[in-house]
Amino acid sequence: MKSKNIKRLENYPDILSLEDVRSILDVRTKKTAARWLQGKGIFYFRVGREYRIPKVHLVNYFMGLSNM
Repeated sequence: MKSKNIKRLENYPDILSLEDVRSILDVRTKKTAARWLQGKGIFYFRVGREYRIPKVHLVNYFMGLSNM
């Protein structure tokens, strides 16, 4: 599953929205995607009410590398 998700990331911008992450993970809601990010300890930041996720942190997670 991890290599499949890395391949999916090629067509996305360097800074992902929560909707992008939802699509990459193929989950139904943005709330589920947000819980997944928080549960896995993947770095994200917020701009107002919106989540922003640097793509490099997802790639590192999928490759089994540390995010920090």
